[in-house]
Amino acid sequence: MKKLITLLLLIAFVSCKTDQGEPLTGDFVYYADAAVFQVGNDIHGVILNDKVEDIAKQAKAFQKEPTDMVKIEVLGELIPKAEQEEGWPYKLKINKVISVSALESNRNDVIKLGK
Repeated sequence: MKKLITLLLLIAFVSCKTDQGEPLTGDFVYYADAAVFQVGNDIHGVILNDKVEDIAKQAKAFQKEPTDMVKIEVLGELIPKAEQEEGWPYKLKINKVISVSALESNRNDVIKLGK
C-alpha cells in the first residue's frame, strides 16, 4: 500500500510540472519595441515579455548593428492570432531561453536598407 501511495504521489508530481512549451530554434531580432522570430520562410511576431529583454541583452554581444538577427533556441508556444488581428498567423510566446548565438557568417540572404 505504501508503494502504491508513493507511486501515485510521484505521478501527480510529474504531471503537475509546468509545461514550458516546445523547443524552437530560429533567427530573432528585437528593435524599436517589436520582435520577430523567423524559421526558414515562416515569420512570427513575438509577444514581448521579460524573456525577450533577456535575449536582447545577450544578443548585443553578437550584433554589429541593432537590426542584426541572432540565432536563438527557446522553449515557447506558437499562439494563433485572432481573426480580427493584423500581422503574422502565429505569435511566439517565449517561456525559457536556452541559448543565444551569432548567425552563421556565410549567410548572404539579408537585405540591408540604407540610412
